[in-house]
Amino acid sequence: MGQRIASSASAYLRQHAHQQVDWWPYGDEAFAEAASRDVPVFLSIGYAACHWCHVMARESFDDPGIAAYLNEHFVPIKVDREEHPAVDSAYMAATQTLTGAGGWPMSVFTLPDGRAIHAGTYFPPVPRPGMPAFMQVLEAVTDAWDNRRDALELQAATLADHLGSVAGGQAKMFSRSLPLPTAGNEPELAEVIGTAVRKLAAMEDPTGGFSPAPKFPPSSVLDFLLRASLGSGSEASQAAALASETLRIMACSALADHVGGGFARYCVDPGWKIPHFEKMLYDNAQLLGLFARAAVQLPDADISELCRVSARGIHKWLEEDMQLPGGGFASSLDADTVMPDGSHHEGATYTFSRGEVARVLGEQGTEGLPASGNVFLHLWAGASLPGEGAGQGDLLPRDVPMTVALSRTPTLVEWPGLADALGKLAAERATRVQPGRDEKVVAGWNGLAIASLAEAAVLLREPRMLDLATKTAEYLYRVHWVTASGGAGAMLHRISHQGRASTSISAVLEDYAGVALGFQQLGTASGDQVWFARADEVLSAALELFLDGGLPLDSAANDPRVQAMRGGMGSAEALDDAVPSATSLLAAALLNRAGRRQLDMGADAPEAAFESSEEDLGLVRMLLGFVPALAERAPHGTGSALGVVARFVHGSTTELVVAGGTEPERREAVRLGVLAAVAQLGPTGDAGTRDTVYPAGPEGQLRLYVCRGGVCHAPVGNLPALAALIAPGLSVSGPVN
Repeated sequence: MGQRIASSASAYLRQHAHQQVDWWPYGDEAFAEAASRDVPVFLSIGYAACHWCHVMARESFDDPGIAAYLNEHFVPIKVDREEHPAVDSAYMAATQTLTGAGGWPMSVFTLPDGRAIHAGTYFPPVPRPGMPAFMQVLEAVTDAWDNRRDALELQAATLADHLGSVAGGQAKMFSRSLPLPTAGNEPELAEVIGTAVRKLAAMEDPTGGFSPAPKFPPSSVLDFLLRASLGSGSEASQAAALASETLRIMACSALADHVGGGFARYCVDPGWKIPHFEKMLYDNAQLLGLFARAAVQLPDADISELCRVSARGIHKWLEEDMQLPGGGFASSLDADTVMPDGSHHEGATYTFSRGEVARVLGEQGTEGLPASGNVFLHLWAGASLPGEGAGQGDLLPRDVPMTVALSRTPTLVEWPGLADALGKLAAERATRVQPGRDEKVVAGWNGLAIASLAEAAVLLREPRMLDLATKTAEYLYRVHWVTASGGAGAMLHRISHQGRASTSISAVLEDYAGVALGFQQLGTASGDQVWFARADEVLSAALELFLDGGLPLDSAANDPRVQAMRGGMGSAEALDDAVPSATSLLAAALLNRAGRRQLDMGADAPEAAFESSEEDLGLVRMLLGFVPALAERAPHGTGSALGVVARFVHGSTTELVVAGGTEPERREAVRLGVLAAVAQLGPTGDAGTRDTVYPAGPEGQLRLYVCRGGVCHAPVGNLPALAALIAPGLSVSGPVN
């Protein structure tokens, strides 16, 4: 058994190759097998870093009796949700409709045509209150298949019709929405932004974030709030305060890996003390950019430094733990540590007991706060994992493993001592067994990482971040962007493994848009125009593949199972999930390109330049036309779209040209431009091909030109004046943070 999945690019599939379950990979052959044998399909959907996926695998799929029953009565298919996001989305909708809840592992039973007849998530090996045993579920589905087939067919048809109506409703939301107002109607859009900020303020949870436990990083919402805070007015100040508090709480919490850098997927408790320890590339790719921007934007020096440390910690984690030898970033690190005896222990690599800390740091603290002056022990506010002990903090015995969290924001003077202590703990942790790594490269997530690395490289003055972004971008363009057979065009592949693209797995819109954004941001940060050209290649292909009558459809149009699950309807996604919605990513990339196309508009510009730019802006307005209707009803689910609207309002089709001045002055102006998400930076030296158009000041003094749509403001000569034009909500009296 397992030969079909043993060499898969997916670590999740390979984790199950040893089992006696006759697993099939997702695809036409598996469903054809079910039709040929006249048996239902069992879809097991999960991902490599998933703790409860491991639990169900050990308890049920490793069981020879369960394996034999699955093989006899079903065609069992193992699906990596990260390889097939559209499949995961379709069956998650079915699971939530049938059960009222969702999650992974996802256990779905389908007809041979892919329509769901029963679904759930984790099933235990023996019955529990309100939860049947997995074997009971298998036997019940088999009985229904053998004896009540007509009822299953009717249930499948009813569910597909319902999901089709939902998908159709989303499509209508796009098609019936009016486009965003044109330039000159910014007050109308500013009110949309203000409404969303006020709603989020009302939703703010006292423990941080905008929802109760489990506590996930609200990355898209934070992106919107930081962008909104660059505007003017009371809502900008409110947005800054909301972003600052949640970023501060997350950066101090056990969600952050203070010892090794990076952030876990989520915390299970409202106090952010007990994480599920898996670390996902897509979370950290977004958080890197957020913390880098916050480090520059937020006025409080202690919080600014906390954000800077968090951003640099993510960079360290990406460089040391996630960078693959041939290029690209791995997808995730596992929640569990597999010990030498084969047992799984969640978080075993990451937790420390007080006794271990005392041994490593040479401190012998008391039962209360330590008498010594060790800054780490004074700040440590971790908690025990469930079942590890009663209580938390200093009340726990010294041998109980605990998470690492900070009780408050460290002051600037505390960071050297804290960094020293955390470095010693990191050296100790390096001697332990490390979590497994899923080494498949996902194009869209790597694109988001490139964008954040390039942005953070400029904002935090970290050239190594730009080098890492460039290396990753070169890998994506070389491996994932593949010329079609016969040389006609090119296409993006979603997955690669060990330097080879998985040609059977097509990229989705999220991938195309994420890669385009990464290439664009790299072009802005590096000044290398080739990345803009490559971004245009990817973006143009996305528009051809995914825009259907103006609707941003997902990539499942050719998947017959997903189509069957939705009653033949396509899906146009507007809401954010763990990553920003593909629609918002596409709109952001189009907005960037529109601004760049306006770069050389002038008296001699060809008419095509104006038309191309206006075409891109028209698509942005159309794609985001749904935002005003959802700004108050669902700002927590539309943060990425609201972030693009905020840029639209603040004129992010902007070019900033920096001329003259000293090197430090030019560098600071460029940082401010990147912070404000200008679409393009013009020449930044005191000599160049455009000096006659954008000259330096008298005696080479600094001159800053802000241009929109081929029209330039009067030049300014200092950062405060520049901020007033492109980031009026940012208080600048000298160099930015």
